[in-house]
Amino acid sequence: MSVEEEVIELVARKTGKSKDKVTPEKTFYQLGIDGDDAVELIDELCERYKVPVEGINLRRYIGPEASFGVISHIFNAVTRKSHVEPEEHKELKISDLIKTAEDHRWFDTPLVSR
Repeated sequence: MSVEEEVIELVARKTGKSKDKVTPEKTFYQLGIDGDDAVELIDELCERYKVPVEGINLRRYIGPEASFGVISHIFNAVTRKSHVEPEEHKELKISDLIKTAEDHRWFDTPLVSR
């Protein structure tokens, strides 16, 4: 199974949507993914594909309805952020998750040259 198929299967399972409805161009909003469900989905994806969580600011993609409980506190502790100022909300697409899984790093994290 390809990474794209695995990610689509993960999203379908976590959301209860048919795999036919989960396509790379769909946004979280279009699929009704928000709040704690979005945080849990991203957490599982990062764990499964060994994506480092440092530098991931979920508040850029997930609206204020998320409780940002334990998972968010872990993200903030790792990135040493105790308070994050509101910033422009960006649409998260399934293709972003696929790229994250394929690259084993958050899709919009800049590459650091050594």
